[in-house]
Amino acid sequence: METTIDFTQIKIKDLVTENFHTAELFEKLGIDFCCNGDRILKTALDEKNISNSKFLSEFEKFKNSSLIEYQKYSEWDLDFLTQYIIENHHKYVKNAIPNISNHLQKVFEAHGEKHSFIVNVQKIFFEVAEELSHHMMKEERILFPIIKYLADSQKLREKPKTRGYVTVQNPIRQMEAEHVSAGNALENIRRLTNNYTLPEDSCATFQITYKELEEFEKDLHKHVHLENNILFPKAIKLEERLIKGIYD
Repeated sequence: METTIDFTQIKIKDLVTENFHTAELFEKLGIDFCCNGDRILKTALDEKNISNSKFLSEFEKFKNSSLIEYQKYSEWDLDFLTQYIIENHHKYVKNAIPNISNHLQKVFEAHGEKHSFIVNVQKIFFEVAEELSHHMMKEERILFPIIKYLADSQKLREKPKTRGYVTVQNPIRQMEAEHVSAGNALENIRRLTNNYTLPEDSCATFQITYKELEEFEKDLHKHVHLENNILFPKAIKLEERLIKGIYD
């Protein structure tokens, strides 16, 4: 049975939240589902000149794929979701940064003179790598402990003491702004590389580096979606309920 979607009402983030694997479809179509996931689906499709029927056809393929192992991240407890993000996305970024940085340096040394855009790719990646490293540290040391504290307060049926941070929305807004910055940086890399189109004289390291950069960008999109569209809204809602004395 074919899916019915109200293209004029449903938001991109809601489709991805309902079935996280549709993120792969939005990646394929070049539609931002994380930082700009709050947009109405029809608006995004119109920008890309994608018809409703074409989207539905592609959507059905992803939805019905036997390879999909369905996970509803939106149903996970907040403290479990934060640990998942740390163990999967933060750990991935920390491991990927030195590898990509090393490969970019080799590509620059071998091809930088002929392909001058590589120096800009390298510069942008180094900047976003440093930014993400600080960003993840702030999440792990400040924001995520606050979210865990809220989850513990709910279990203990206690009102949270928020004098140190006033509201969880303050660190969340800062993290969201940094998500936009990192996303824009990786979008610039995609533009500079012409959607990771390899030059004809590319070596094996060049090819590996492009694959690594593209994988890095896709991981960031999923990482940001989990936080912006699931973790953060749930944390804000929980705090509001706890302050009102609602613990269920």
